[in-house]
Amino acid sequence: MHEFTDKVVLVTGGTSGIGRAVAARFASGGAHVIITGRRPDGAAVAAEIGARFEHCDAADEASVARVFAAVAESVGSIDIFIANAGIATDEGSLESLPAEEMQRLMDVNVNGVFLALKYAPRHMRDGGSIITTGSVAGAGTTNPGAAVYSASKAAVSYLTRTCAIELAPRNIRANTVCPAVIAGTGMMTADDGGDEARLMASLTALGRMGRVDEAVGAYLVLASDESSFITGQEIRVDGGMTAGFGLPVLEAVGRSLGMPKD
Repeated sequence: MHEFTDKVVLVTGGTSGIGRAVAARFASGGAHVIITGRRPDGAAVAAEIGARFEHCDAADEASVARVFAAVAESVGSIDIFIANAGIATDEGSLESLPAEEMQRLMDVNVNGVFLALKYAPRHMRDGGSIITTGSVAGAGTTNPGAAVYSASKAAVSYLTRTCAIELAPRNIRANTVCPAVIAGTGMMTADDGGDEARLMASLTALGRMGRVDEAVGAYLVLASDESSFITGQEIRVDGGMTAGFGLPVLEAVGRSLGMPKD
């Protein structure tokens, strides 16, 4: 297990899904963990995993600045910062998407990460690690009905790359984890295990959806000294989805073309 004893870790969007799982793993490894979010039960969630909770609106600059200042004052400089807060929505087509919904996605997913990357370095130790949560939807693949979400996650990747370059003189690394088809995050309707879940699973080389705990490892590695020469990168946790189509899809295509299975 990676060594995080007495490290100060701040996780935005840490009350559910991947953020909660990552925070829990750091806490179990001896780190001082602070999670942020807007859920009314945030303090209870934090207590369950051995962390501390700070209420924060990721898209509000005053709220973000307050949290970083409060963390620095109470526990000192941050060693590991994870910008995980984000939302998804059923967008529909570009023609039908209300401008207000587009703005809501961009406020949280892009402005929220921008603000996080603006304030985090001021309160971090040299040699620390910043990890943002992106998506394969913003790393080379997208789908109809996901234009704004994909654009927002592409922005996260490029904000993080720039951050990596700007903070390199302080030896602070910055990388993006890009998950896909992870069940249990609350970000996809495919979480219900129905037809959409089976379709999403078929798009991966491994032929299944991933679990939240399977996404955690990428964050742990990027936060550890074992990745001391990795910065400005996108790490895809997608079961091989972006490597090529899974076997069920290829077989279906073959059947449609009248090709023999073997």
